[in-house]
Amino acid sequence: MYYFINTSINPKKSGIEHAEMKRLALFNQHHLPAKIVTRFFSLSLHRTLKTAGIAERNQINLFDFIQQSTDFTPVKLTIADLQLAPELRIQADGHNYTVYQNEHLLMRVNTFAPDYHQLNNVQLYDPTGHLVKTDWYDTRGFKGLEQFYTAEGQVASEQVFNPAGEVVYQTFHMPNRQNTMQNSLYRFINYHGQNWSFVGEQAMTRFFLDELNRQQPQSVFIVDRTYELAYSALRMRTQAFKVMYLHSNHVNDPTHPKSATLNYNYAYALNNLSDWQGVAAATPQQVQDFQDRYGNQPPVYTIPVGVVPAATLTAPHQPWDRRTPGKIIFVARLSEEKQQDQVIKAFQKVHAQLPQTSLDFWGYANGDTGKKLRQLVTDLKLTAAVTFNDYTQDLAPVYDDAQLAMLTSRAEGFALALLEGQSHGVPQIAYDVKYGPRAIIQAGRDGELVPVNDVDALAQAMVALLSDADKLQTYSTNAYADAKRYSSDAVWQAWQPLIAAADRFYAGEGR
Repeated sequence: MYYFINTSINPKKSGIEHAEMKRLALFNQHHLPAKIVTRFFSLSLHRTLKTAGIAERNQINLFDFIQQSTDFTPVKLTIADLQLAPELRIQADGHNYTVYQNEHLLMRVNTFAPDYHQLNNVQLYDPTGHLVKTDWYDTRGFKGLEQFYTAEGQVASEQVFNPAGEVVYQTFHMPNRQNTMQNSLYRFINYHGQNWSFVGEQAMTRFFLDELNRQQPQSVFIVDRTYELAYSALRMRTQAFKVMYLHSNHVNDPTHPKSATLNYNYAYALNNLSDWQGVAAATPQQVQDFQDRYGNQPPVYTIPVGVVPAATLTAPHQPWDRRTPGKIIFVARLSEEKQQDQVIKAFQKVHAQLPQTSLDFWGYANGDTGKKLRQLVTDLKLTAAVTFNDYTQDLAPVYDDAQLAMLTSRAEGFALALLEGQSHGVPQIAYDVKYGPRAIIQAGRDGELVPVNDVDALAQAMVALLSDADKLQTYSTNAYADAKRYSSDAVWQAWQPLIAAADRFYAGEGR
């Protein structure tokens, strides 16, 4: 079994989650068993999985694992299933309900959108009106969690239930010196007939990974979030083939890869490099930089995170005259490292020369970055030409409508959006940063690379391309062709050295 280790799968996914989903589809296509593994508790996980198109058999969550609820068939629970006593007074409160015993507020019953019938949570109050407990319901239709509160309203303890209503997990919270409640103890209840206690989430996660490896011996663990999960993976007590995947720069200054300080996301993993059986990076350039600093022990594999499915490669090409003239897109979460402010400043120069141009952003915002970018657009008087759109999984129509795509990150590991845009025939301009843009864009053929943080060069490249309709169409044709470098067959071939190494490891050659 190949396990892709992550913390969570959220409705709005980062590049790492999208990379895992593409990898999962690739492994499924070649009938090699694989699962995405997550550790965070989420009552809506399975709704998210369904929306993302991830089959239940292709994932395992720590809490699903101890609840034995992965294959639970969803049911619909409503307020009627609470079987409240007939003497209680139930009063509608918008889409929700309040329940009174005489004049005393006993509970609030809250429901899930959009139908507002399925139970979300039930809040219970004491005679003085203080919240004492909340029962939380899984979107599949069973009570999954109880939270108990202190007199100050802070969560004091929690317990998780399986679909049969049995407690399978408990955690207790204690105040730290700043009087902030923090988890102090984690417990599995009656797991295989025994209670297990863990000091810290890392210890609990290590136990979980070991249990996966015991149930599926000789598994391969590919850790996609090393900052959060490397410690647990490297402390596993069962023998396992463990791979660190580099999804971004492993150093803080990629211009000095042999001497720069380590990216904090990878520092622990790299400082324990000898404990890994392999390292994977998405581009030859990063592999070379890594090997120049660390050598090739453990082995370093070049494996792209992007995969262009056959259906996309064989789909009819979007006729150029059906794209919106002057439509520029930027597909990425709104964050400081993506430097969308620089493309906005460049676009101001472009729009002054080419008034028919427009700029559309697609992606969710980190922190207050979205607010800052919108203010910049307002300050530059570009509100009529710049549009901010939220995260969407259906990007094909976005790419098919665009004449140009941008990426101005200060650093990248691969840049999935560039490959997706290329596979839809979109000419692209990106900063020539490590790593990714140079591995995808072939400058002068399907797009352009400009010096990092050079807003003037960025604007000049945009104007030059958008002013040359013939070149744009040629770049579009070439982009469709160049995306074939990342076909399913090509990326699967890139996986073969690592797969062979794992086989040798378990055959006894790599121990």
